[in-house]
Amino acid sequence: MKECVIWTVNLDSKKSRAEGRRIPKRFAIPNVKLNELVEACSELGIRFRVEEKKYPKWWWEEGGRVVVEKTDTKTSIMIELAKKIAEIRSRKREQKQKKKKK
Repeated sequence: MKECVIWTVNLDSKKSRAEGRRIPKRFAIPNVKLNELVEACSELGIRFRVEEKKYPKWWWEEGGRVVVEKTDTKTSIMIELAKKIAEIRSRKREQKQKKKKK
């Protein structure tokens, strides 16, 4: 089974390519948290394991990584995860708005 490592930094729109972002900015999302990455993997049905480590270039920042089963190219997996995280965030935002209206 092939695996690949995906760091939270790899999906972060606030980072440049040189700083660790690995996907195009139009797909990237700001301030990715490890728990969001885990939730996205679960919802997409990707087999993964969590590792709470620091990205070497950003060792002082919170973050982490997931090691996922490689079913496609690493870039396409990361793009799918970023889209799912954006979907999860908008869903949570809608739920908060519904609660405020009550």
